[in-house]
Amino acid sequence: MARNVILMRHGESAANARGVWQGTGSSPLTAKGLRQARRAGERLAGRRLALVESSDLERCVDTARAVGFEPRRRPIWREGDVGEWEGLDRRCVMAHFGEELERLHYDYDMPVGVTGESPRQAGERGWQGVHDVVGRLDEGQTALVVTHAGLIGALLRLVLGLPSDRRRLGVVSNTSFCELSFGTDGAVMRRFNDAAHLAPVPAWPEQMRLAGGVVVELIRHGASYANAARGGRRGRDSLHPRGRAQTERLRDGIGEIDEVYSSPLGRAMDTAGILGGRPPVEVPGLGEVDLTGWNGDEWPEVEAAHLGDGDLKDGAGAGQPHGGETWSEVQRRVSPFLESLVRNHSHRRVAVVSHGGVIRACAGSVLDFGFEKARLLASLDNASVTQVVMGASGNAVLATYNITAHLEN
Repeated sequence: MARNVILMRHGESAANARGVWQGTGSSPLTAKGLRQARRAGERLAGRRLALVESSDLERCVDTARAVGFEPRRRPIWREGDVGEWEGLDRRCVMAHFGEELERLHYDYDMPVGVTGESPRQAGERGWQGVHDVVGRLDEGQTALVVTHAGLIGALLRLVLGLPSDRRRLGVVSNTSFCELSFGTDGAVMRRFNDAAHLAPVPAWPEQMRLAGGVVVELIRHGASYANAARGGRRGRDSLHPRGRAQTERLRDGIGEIDEVYSSPLGRAMDTAGILGGRPPVEVPGLGEVDLTGWNGDEWPEVEAAHLGDGDLKDGAGAGQPHGGETWSEVQRRVSPFLESLVRNHSHRRVAVVSHGGVIRACAGSVLDFGFEKARLLASLDNASVTQVVMGASGNAVLATYNITAHLEN
């Protein structure tokens, strides 16, 4: 069994509300930040936590207390030192240090704010803290760490080995959860930027949408009869009653969607029809990964061959019975459709109902993952939501991953 670490960002601080840079300086929570933390606490009430730690800065300590815990306070979880930018208005920094801000996307070793920590230093410090926490957990146990957006972002950039060309992970929202699982193969990102207790769309993706981008809700279909029976592609290709209930709960909480697209397969079409209240736009290219010789086999046989849920071999027909699809081929067939959405749905939210393997490949494409890094993304839950923001420039950013708040409790 895995050991799990939930990295939670603190609630809104006074500095957040004023729009100023904050690193190692102290800033109390606002009334809104306290409300955010209490709502996060309602979600965590059902999780058994073996230990709770936080940054020793007051915005994190007070968040942990509002969630319902007295944390172990540790400086290792502090925000990265932002040097001379501490306390400066964000617009001022953009105006006077725009070149340095841009460099942070590709220069992981540049000190922030001239005299602060580099992103690499902050990320390595956070990684050291995570390893220490994991070492104190037994198998199956979960820890909660209340920390900061910059540290979480730098840590995930390090864990996922993201390229330094541009932003590929969205801004971490106040009181959001980012969950890492540690098993025999190392770290896996199970969930990213889950702030569904606050709104269906986090603040940063909403800002990008208003600026001309499109928020794409990549939704794995609800549980099908094959899922319920743990059978691969065998059996009825439609939603199981459990899958219908999952989809109805998602529909009730997802908010306003402008258009719904779907894989042509029955389980996806059923899910999309419930979400949109009308027949969806069918897109053949969104169909599940072609496992060819494995299609229809019982799930244990597929798992035994390490092909479950789109865990594909890569290369030309590599390892797939009778030449089924590779990870790269799935990415190539889906990417043109996603790129078309920003042209056709600027300023909108669009739901795309597909399958676990396809959505993982899409997320991997946004993060510039080849197949060798696919294992870093956990398998997706039925009726989960993964949000990708397509900016007006065409660049894609992973805003959330594997969100299932609507299925809790």
